[in-house]
Formats: sequence, structure tokens, C-alpha cells
Amino acid sequence: MGKLKDKNLDEILKRSMAEKLFVVESLWENIRSEAVKNGTDKEGIEFVNERLEAYKKNPTKIKKWEDIKKGYLKKK
Repeated sequence: MGKLKDKNLDEILKRSMAEKLFVVESLWENIRSEAVKNGTDKEGIEFVNERLEAYKKNPTKIKKWEDIKKGYLKKK
């Protein structure tokens, strides 16, 4: 990630839980919309929709970005 994106992420992480959840919902909706627009296969669209619905049912059951990043970096 470039420095500009890191600054944006830092700003998001400083916000309240409600604001961060709004960002997550907005990102998921944007991803779903782009997938539909770009002709992503049906399985991909279903996956995004399932993840969004799971999030809406239990928004507190999320992983911290730090944990996801650590797991990703270990795989490299």
C-alpha cells in the first residue's frame, strides 16, 4: 500500500465503531456492485452477498485488521 492509502486507512481506524462499520458496509456494497457491473461469475457474487449478510447478522464478529495483516504476511 502506498503512503496515501496508509494515511486514509489510519484516518478510518481513528473513527468510531459505527463509522468504521459504515465504511465496511459501503465497501462491501461497492464490491458487490462492481462485481455485477463487470460480469463477475455467479459464484463470486453469491460469495460477496453471503459475506455481507453474515456481517449484517453479526457485525461484532469481525477480525481486526492487524490480525488479518499478520496472517497474510506470514504466508508470504
